[in-house]
Order: sequence, then structure tokens, then C-alpha cells
Amino acid sequence: MRCAVLYGPHDWRIENINIPSLGNNEVLLKVKTCGVCHSEIHQWDKKQEGLEYPRYIGHEVAGEVVETGRDVKDFKPGDRVAVWTDGKGYAEKVVVKSDRLFKISDKISFTEAMAEPIACTTNGIIKSDIQLNDTIALVGTGFMGLILLQQLKLRGPKFIAAIDTREEILELAKKLGADFTINPSTENSKEVIKDLTNGKGVDVSFEVGGNEATLNLAADLCRMEGKLVIFGFHPGSRKINDFGYWNWMAFDIINSHFRDLHTILNGTRIGMEMLNSGKINLQPLITHKFNLEEIENAFKAAKEKPKGFIKSVIVMN
Repeated sequence: MRCAVLYGPHDWRIENINIPSLGNNEVLLKVKTCGVCHSEIHQWDKKQEGLEYPRYIGHEVAGEVVETGRDVKDFKPGDRVAVWTDGKGYAEKVVVKSDRLFKISDKISFTEAMAEPIACTTNGIIKSDIQLNDTIALVGTGFMGLILLQQLKLRGPKFIAAIDTREEILELAKKLGADFTINPSTENSKEVIKDLTNGKGVDVSFEVGGNEATLNLAADLCRMEGKLVIFGFHPGSRKINDFGYWNWMAFDIINSHFRDLHTILNGTRIGMEMLNSGKINLQPLITHKFNLEEIENAFKAAKEKPKGFIKSVIVMN
């Protein structure tokens, strides 16, 4: 089968590799789509110390069941599923344990059905324990921020302020439920939030952009003893501009990352049920599609974010 293998920075090679053998509790999947994750860009753009190359990355997979192991009871060939897998997703087929598969409604396209991002946003909101009438700032409203926005809306906040430097993304955020939009390149975000909260700051401030600037801004917008949710993936060095200020403000700092597999899979189950029932809509977020041979262009788009970009997805031929 064909598989895109990363040999080094910007060095993709499409290789023919063996189809993985199938265990008793595993499922062989024909990959239909695999999303490009922000967490993969750093290892594609520059060689990372501590990571071995060549690398078989790709984990936002959806596809169709081809074959099941003898002990698998809940899935059959032809089932449409999203999966939790930790690699080898940029390939024609993948083998996954059966407890990491989640059925997709016939109404949902394969390109929308990305289990891993939905698990991350779902678990982030559960851990943040959003309360009725909370005021919320989303600093960074790209792909993950726009999923968070839709799920947060279901928790009954007083308002959600979507913050991004791209006007077209803010327009979409409005359509998806943002009560206010703020562009830090043309507005003073801190002053706008002060006006909206009588000078206090928001109850919950989500850092979603995944860089030092968005982290600092999220902290600036959070009220004293408010929740500062660190959601964005941060490659490279992690720096806090003024930890003394964070300490003085007595922030409830919430690390919205997860390593426990049970927690991850539970979040995936909840999130996929929300997607299948129409509670969240990923269709307008899938803006750029590429075939496997165009994977370099898919990653370039994810890094450079051309006008209108939200998400790159590899669609298998």
C-alpha cells in the first residue's frame, strides 16, 4: 500500500509498504481522509532533536472498515468510522484496535469526521468546567478554536468573544455563535474585554493559538481568580512572559492536554456523538483538500495559512 513517509524537513516520500497484520481485536481500515494536525508542523518544518526519522505520522483518520479480527463484534466490513490512531495515517490502509473506532453517521462526510481534534476540544471543555453565564474569551479561532466555540455555546455562557487577526475567520466565528469578535491587529483586545466585563476580565480565557503571543494575550484578558486554559499545542520553547503576574492574579491554570487513554477515548465518544447528532458542524472548517502526492502542499498551507484557510485534509484517491 502507498504511505507518505517523512524522512526529514520537507522531505516526503511516497513509498509502498506492507499492509499491517491484523490482530484478533483489531480492524483493518481503508483510509478515506487524514487531517493535517498543527502538532505535526514543527517536525515537518525543521528536524527536531529527540525525534527519529523517517517518521510515519498522521492521526486524524476516517475511513471504511475492510476486515475485522476474529474477536471484533461491534464492527463489520463497510462501516464508516473515525479512529484514534497514533500514526501511519497518511496511508491507504491502517490497522486500529477496535475500541478506538467510532461510527460516523451517513450525514457526515469522511473529511469532517476527525476523532482526535474533537476529543481534544471535548475533554478541554469538560476539564475547564464551564459554568452557566460564564464570560469566555477564545484567543485564536482557527480549526480547534471554531470547534471549541460551538461546544462552548452549548454550555450556556453569558458571552463568547472570538479573537483572531484574520477577518474572514472572525466572520465565520460570528456565524458559528460568537457573541463578539475582536481583531488584535486593529483593536485593543484588553480594552474591549474590559468594556464587556465592567473592567474585570473574562471568567474563562482559552489560549488556542499555540504560541507565546496568544498565551500572553489570554492571560491579559482573564479576571483575577479566573480560569486560564492552556489549550493550544506549543512546539519549541515554552515561555511565560510574567509568571509573577499570573501568581498575583491567582489564576486557576488549566492544562488542557491529556495522556490517559481512557480519558481520551471517552472524550472521543462524546465528541463524535455530538458531531453525528448535528450539535457541532465541521463542514465549513474544511477549506483545503489535497491528494496524497500533494502532502507537501497540504503542510505548507497549514503553516502559511493563506486567506480563508482553516484546515488541510488529505483525501485518498
